[in-house]
Amino acid sequence: MRRERGAILIETLLVGLILFVPLFWLLGILSDMHRGALAAASAVRDAGSEISRSSDLQTGLAAIDSAVTQALVDQGIDPDTARVDIHTPRGVERGADVTIRVSVPIPVAQAPLLGNASWGPDIWVGSSYVATVDRYSSRP
Repeated sequence: MRRERGAILIETLLVGLILFVPLFWLLGILSDMHRGALAAASAVRDAGSEISRSSDLQTGLAAIDSAVTQALVDQGIDPDTARVDIHTPRGVERGADVTIRVSVPIPVAQAPLLGNASWGPDIWVGSSYVATVDRYSSRP
């Protein structure tokens, strides 16, 4: 009886570390994925709103760039790492459909409790939106 004194404390600490460290790591990644999904969704929604009100393609592209940058910065994501794809089969004319897709990388190998230290592969989280340029509103 005397030799095993304190063994349960050591076992509890070891098993606790083995179980809780991966759990905290997973929660950190899942929260970053959720933040990335929210940022991508708000970026495409704002970009769709901007392109549907623009008068020409160049003005629309500048407005999309500004809207996406602001939406990603609001969520704490670096806009330089994001991918923005715009598909306009007929240009920006009345009644045209414009498809916008924004994807952001989420690092998988990261240390959530040590700041933004990350390395290794990324999971890309994205959102797409189809905006229709309004047929009847007056445009600048």
